[in-house]
Amino acid sequence: MGLEVFDEQSVLLRVATLVARETRLDHVFEQVSVEAANLLGIDATGVMHYLDDGRAVVVGVYRVGGARMLPVNAELDFDRAESALGRASTTKAPARVSSYDRSRGELPAVMRSMGMNVSIATPILIDGEPWGAIVGTAPDEEALPPGHEQRLVGLAELIAQAIVNDAQRAELAASRTRLLEAGDETRRRLERLLHEGAQQHVVALALKLRVGIGRTDPASAEAEVLRDALADAMEASAELSELARGLHPAVLSERGLAAALQAVAARSELPVNLRALPGKRHSAVIETTAYLMAAEALANAAVHARANECWLHADDRGEVLVVEVRDDGIGGAAVRPGGGLESIADRAAALGGTFLVESRAGGTAVRIEIPIAG
Repeated sequence: MGLEVFDEQSVLLRVATLVARETRLDHVFEQVSVEAANLLGIDATGVMHYLDDGRAVVVGVYRVGGARMLPVNAELDFDRAESALGRASTTKAPARVSSYDRSRGELPAVMRSMGMNVSIATPILIDGEPWGAIVGTAPDEEALPPGHEQRLVGLAELIAQAIVNDAQRAELAASRTRLLEAGDETRRRLERLLHEGAQQHVVALALKLRVGIGRTDPASAEAEVLRDALADAMEASAELSELARGLHPAVLSERGLAAALQAVAARSELPVNLRALPGKRHSAVIETTAYLMAAEALANAAVHARANECWLHADDRGEVLVVEVRDDGIGGAAVRPGGGLESIADRAAALGGTFLVESRAGGTAVRIEIPIAG
């Protein structure tokens, strides 16, 4: 008994460590299948997720010799009364079936084809409701004695915790993304207000001043005052345009990230070598984050790095959008509290991405990777 308890505690500790490390669910399901087989001393185990009252899908599996017949993502029907899966779902408690000889349907046929007569299922309960079950099968009760289904309760509880944790992380990520989207929408609204409101008033004022200059003696003091006022109006219009573009460039919304990166490179005070541009559109929050990163890196290179030129690379051919800006300056760039790079790093983290700054004498590289698959 002492060895059995030790083995069970070791199994639970290994799985608990995976859960604490926020391991991906598919890896947790796979490892739990292996650990359940080791714990019970049998050759076939798995983790099933209930799709409805009479159907389930394999999300984790272990079988000596490979996952024959029922690999991950395989679906099968089960009888709620005559199968361990069904009984565990109905009773919300560990269940077993000792023979499928007289049973009909898909699951009994699969069990018989595998040479299995005994099966157990221990439910995975989320908020008291069956999400799925850990299952095990064996040729006879000698290999899988009564009561072994109870030994999987601890593993089922750990799987349930992993699922809850994953859902909470997903909701946290979604809420952070919603905050970014709300902030970006505010920036877009302010950009429109500036462009369609204040800037248009300044443009109209400039036109009136031009008309006034045309009707005034060019050599008069009044004409000089009007010309000064026109120059101020044109400067104010340019500053408003730059402010609106800094809030959110219209080209980003209208034509996408590739066009916006071309535009910011063209406006840069330093020569920018465009090495690659995205080939498709992405969500507004992803495109905004990538654009802000490139704009911040190019601005830093021009103002602080004493660089001669920059290189911009943006690639979305894989499962992530990668944007990298390099310069040949003096280095010294770092993520500092309250700085622009910190804001970009926070945005990257909120989107499940990564942000990296490598800076030394001879140049700085700023790189962001944002998941885009799915």
